[in-house]
Amino acid sequence: MKKVLITGGAGFIGSNVALKLIAKGIDVTVLDNLSPQIHGDDPEKTSPLFKSIKGKVNFIKGTVTSRDDWRKAIDGVDAVLHLAAETGTGQSMYEIEKYVSVNIGGTAILLDILTNEKTDVKRVVVAESRAIYGEGKYW
Repeated sequence: MKKVLITGGAGFIGSNVALKLIAKGIDVTVLDNLSPQIHGDDPEKTSPLFKSIKGKVNFIKGTVTSRDDWRKAIDGVDAVLHLAAETGTGQSMYEIEKYVSVNIGGTAILLDILTNEKTDVKRVVVAESRAIYGEGKYW
């Protein structure tokens, strides 16, 4: 059986992808910090996105800015779908260090581990969103 890690897997895209992979018989691990901005103040009780995957995935509450969380999450997985990112284009303009730390630094930690440590990971897919590209040109 294939094993896939989805970072940000409790978010809108990640949770839907997780459910599709599970339906295909793939073992899914999710690494997500359950950000209150996305999931509310009590996400384990009130977030419909989290509830949709709860009990169906191996869930790790953690952050992509933690090397230890990455190691725990990639243990035994064949592939990583890296979706985790701070979201909010406006906020990224004044919370610069936070956004760079998560959106760039988190990816750098993953790549450093894959380059310098022994893992089973054979494939990595990094998907970006408006958190990287912005909302587009205004006229």
